[in-house]
Amino acid sequence: MTQKTLESIHYRVKNFIYILVVFLIALTLTANLTAEVIDDDPEAVSLYAKGKRLLKEENYYNASQIFQELAGRFSNSKNIDLFVFNRAKAELYLSEYNKAIASFSYYIRKFNNKASYPYAYYFRGNAYYLKGNISQAIKDYISAYGFSINDKLSNQAKASLEASFKSASSINMGTNEFLTIPENKRCDLIKILADIQLERGEISKAKNLLDYCNLTFDPSQISGKTIDKFKNSYEIAVVLPFTGELNNFAKNIFNGVVIATEMLRKNSGKNIKLSTYDTKGDPIEAGRIIGELSKSFETDACIGPLTSNEASVSSAALSCTSLPLIIPAATQAGLTRLSETSFQLSPNIELEGIRMAEYAIKNIQADSAVIITSTSAEHLRMARAFSDRFEQLGGNIVVIEYYRPRDNDFGKIIRDIKALLIGFDLEDDYYINPDGDTLIPEEIVAHIDCLFLPGSPKQLRQLAQQLHFYSLTGFYLGSDGWSDESVMKLGDDITKGIVFSSPFLSTGSGDKYFSFAAQYDSRYGGKPNRLTCLGYDAMKLIAMAILDGNQSKESIAGFIKNVTGFYGVSGLISFGEHRENMIMPLYKVELEQAIPLVKPNAVPQDSSYIEIQN
Repeated sequence: MTQKTLESIHYRVKNFIYILVVFLIALTLTANLTAEVIDDDPEAVSLYAKGKRLLKEENYYNASQIFQELAGRFSNSKNIDLFVFNRAKAELYLSEYNKAIASFSYYIRKFNNKASYPYAYYFRGNAYYLKGNISQAIKDYISAYGFSINDKLSNQAKASLEASFKSASSINMGTNEFLTIPENKRCDLIKILADIQLERGEISKAKNLLDYCNLTFDPSQISGKTIDKFKNSYEIAVVLPFTGELNNFAKNIFNGVVIATEMLRKNSGKNIKLSTYDTKGDPIEAGRIIGELSKSFETDACIGPLTSNEASVSSAALSCTSLPLIIPAATQAGLTRLSETSFQLSPNIELEGIRMAEYAIKNIQADSAVIITSTSAEHLRMARAFSDRFEQLGGNIVVIEYYRPRDNDFGKIIRDIKALLIGFDLEDDYYINPDGDTLIPEEIVAHIDCLFLPGSPKQLRQLAQQLHFYSLTGFYLGSDGWSDESVMKLGDDITKGIVFSSPFLSTGSGDKYFSFAAQYDSRYGGKPNRLTCLGYDAMKLIAMAILDGNQSKESIAGFIKNVTGFYGVSGLISFGEHRENMIMPLYKVELEQAIPLVKPNAVPQDSSYIEIQN
């Protein structure tokens, strides 16, 4: 084992022993809180006394059964809160943490006016801690401390918070977490927690907490021992298919990572090690690698894997761990919801549909829409996302028509849509309008506010021409397939100024990008492609976290989670609630070219983007 590994193990064991002592003290915390004798139905009184006796005898299983029976049979009792609370305690002591969390959560929702309310937060915090969810445990300890009017509970909650802070390698916490604490208690706790962060060398985090209470510290007072603890070496894992048919894509991403790493070494003086792992393009292998890395004391962050299938398995393998995983290129929706520390740089495909629906409502004031979509999985997801968002914003989806991935004749679909819009059947060879004119079906113009047209370039070439031929008009909205040169070359009379969304065309165009491109050309020759830019930005995010003073996996992940408005060389990056990049560039086809609707590096007026400098 390396010295780094041994120190980490020693630190965790030391604080695990400390937390055990805290929990042992907590066993007696509510000994006199709940009544030994209650006023209730005689049978309920007898069962309750038996349950309390079993708790004292540490017969937790039978005690939990008794209180479960009481809660079920006497659900209308004025003592129902005592039945639920003691059942939850028994489940906690029985190490049934999920049940205990559910029971204490129910108590917190239903009985916020009872004396045991702050204790329920405290014991639920213990359950979360023992289950391994330290962040949630800390939130519950803070609530217990804030709501407590009992000195013994307040001191115990404070001790548990201190122990949890020491047990975790780092906690990313803002001042909003302390708003539930009365002002006369708040800064006492903040001072204790800030001192722990100072001891670890997390100066910026400690300063933010201290500033909240108008407390200051002199950096010169930080001990040499603490300064010695400042981390100087980091290991970043790059997990990509370095062999097999996808190896060229992996190489492009890795080249960007290398350039960003060299810049970090130069600017920080830190020792940054890149470790490569080959997934061979196999999702199971990718998940296995990520699972092993998540248990490693050596690895501080990870970049990869490449495909959505690999990323989904890898993200799931990170569940309940703290390793930051930046997924550079995968676009499937929902990848980051499988763990709390995974990040998606490329906007997901469902966002293409969502942004188009928002554009339709807000920019062209569309009230109605028609969707014509391929039945391929990704296009169906886009279509569903468009439909859901369009209707959510008050629009009406008139009809959704589907075609198979190999279809090239869309005449029947278009005629059916026109018949629905006009209100009569177009199956006849001709039609006589109210003015007496004889028209063939193709000449009858049918209009809809907008058409959403996701699909592959090959089929879009056919669909666009047939929409024009059959005179179905409306504002065209599309997906990335419209960016293909063969589609745009059809001419503006066919593409009709379509607006489409695409996460694949965008690259930076400012000084950052040109500086990066010059370094890339100097090292590898040529111009960096989008995958290379994504690799660079993935490493750049990790570099910013390190330069900000974050030394642990948890704090690196916490820093990246809060990144908004970062202008990377691949484009603008802003992480949303689920750590997905929420910036989806929009383009308009004009003069057979894809023209960005918003200039690169332009910030919308209603946004609060924050530029993060190199």
